[in-house]
Amino acid sequence: MAKQRFAGKFKSLDIVTAEAAFESYGKTLDEVFANSALAIAETMTDSAKVKPKVKKSIKLVNSDLNALLVDFLNEIVRMTDTDKLFFSKFKTKITDAGGTWILQAELAGERINPKKHEQRADIKAVTWHMFELKKSRKGWTARVVLDI
Repeated sequence: MAKQRFAGKFKSLDIVTAEAAFESYGKTLDEVFANSALAIAETMTDSAKVKPKVKKSIKLVNSDLNALLVDFLNEIVRMTDTDKLFFSKFKTKITDAGGTWILQAELAGERINPKKHEQRADIKAVTWHMFELKKSRKGWTARVVLDI
């Protein structure tokens, strides 16, 4: 991954074998969710080569914030597999509706073109192994392990 290009947004972690892992960061929940999606995209391909031609919307609801992030990232993996799309732009809005969390996301990308898009990793799923979403004084951090 391009370490300089995404400094402060996420970093790859070499803590597991046969899997990939990352930590993503954000000053807000919206930002950490979007940066987690960006880390998924960069794990799959070079997102700089993915033009925002196709837009997709996602709306998810969950009573557990951690599960909402896992669901969101797994939905991106599902859409990549079934719709044959790579994504490069992510806009997220997380709302606390009194015990229920609502995610509304806009994703932009394009159809996968093997001549244009490098396939870095084929993500099978986002796992709960070592998963963590936490808030600190600096903002939010998510640790995610991917089954590849």
